[in-house]
Amino acid sequence: MPELAVPFEEIPHTADWAIRAYGRTLPELFAHAALGMYSLLTDLETVPEAERREALVEAASPEGLLVAWLNELVYLTEREGLAFKRFEILELHLPDPRDPESIGRLRAAAYGGRPESVRKYIKAVTYHNVAIRQEDGLYVVELVFDV
Repeated sequence: MPELAVPFEEIPHTADWAIRAYGRTLPELFAHAALGMYSLLTDLETVPEAERREALVEAASPEGLLVAWLNELVYLTEREGLAFKRFEILELHLPDPRDPESIGRLRAAAYGGRPESVRKYIKAVTYHNVAIRQEDGLYVVELVFDV
């Protein structure tokens, strides 16, 4: 498996925030995308791992699963005032691309707590140009966050 230099990086975007996330596997990509999102929101060094929340989402594409899961985390942040810094993908079933009726499923756990401060709130994860692709043996995705 190729060496992973960075799990994510912030990339320029005209109006909102954006990141590029990397993973050697799809579960790792999903976890790194969430880590990247929260690294924009707050200083993760100040976030305790005092709380655990589970999320379960379904979607008709891998990109849909990723966006739905990140938006579920945004909802938990808004509702409970929590930020998350560690993520565990417990179940990831991709939809069958040959079956238009097929639905994928993601169940994941997020660990975190109340951040000391928030740089800017993320309103939503957008579908703008979201495409999971493979480059040099890694999964890569670019995500734009509406702030």
